[in-house]
Amino acid sequence: MYFDKEKDFEEAVIKALIDCGWESTVLRNPTEKQLIQNWADILFNNNRQKVRLNECPLTESEMQQILEQVNLLQSPYKLNGFINGKSVSIKRDNPDDTTNFGKEVSLKIYDRQEIAYGESRYQIVQQPHFSTKSPILNNRRGDLMLLINGMPVIHIELKKAVYPLAKHITK
Repeated sequence: MYFDKEKDFEEAVIKALIDCGWESTVLRNPTEKQLIQNWADILFNNNRQKVRLNECPLTESEMQQILEQVNLLQSPYKLNGFINGKSVSIKRDNPDDTTNFGKEVSLKIYDRQEIAYGESRYQIVQQPHFSTKSPILNNRRGDLMLLINGMPVIHIELKKAVYPLAKHITK
């Protein structure tokens, strides 16, 4: 099978992923802020317990604590260790959480024992939009991104030269 249009190839990849068990609801055209909120929502749903988030969602600054920890990891090896470390610690600053306010809590981010079942989420993102930090650079748009529990783990950037290879993924 050959594709003349990038969008057709994207749709074929999405269909193949859904057929393999990825969620059928595709996140289309999200902003970076929306992707971060998606991750925060998944973290909240997986950590609702009293000893963790006590049914009180993450605040923007608590999510920022997590993002800062991720940004400190400068290599794929360290990022892999973070993801496979199963948890991340934050200091609660949500005043609605009267049990844990001001305390450090450990949040479950991913557990290899839950691959393909349990609380793990496998999401597909199509055409994510990213703002640049520099006023002289254009904003960026990706093609496909795969999220596990809200974390981007695979970014697929399509190029016209690869479309003929699609016959291998659609078999």
